[in-house]
Amino acid sequence: MATRGGPETASPLARPVRCRCGHLPTHHMVVAGVPGGASYRLDPAGPCAICGEATCRKYAPGAP
Repeated sequence: MATRGGPETASPLARPVRCRCGHLPTHHMVVAGVPGGASYRLDPAGPCAICGEATCRKYAPGAP
């Protein structure tokens, strides 16, 4: 049986993948409409809210 907090029980969301700019995906969220409905969702694809569009136009996971 795995011990608590071991690699077998660690959540893959424990360490979120940062964008190449160094910021978290939540800084790249844009509102997108759900096709065929009036609902919306957040997509991590827009420009970084911290860097701005001139520096970081799109969410690109991975270390620099």
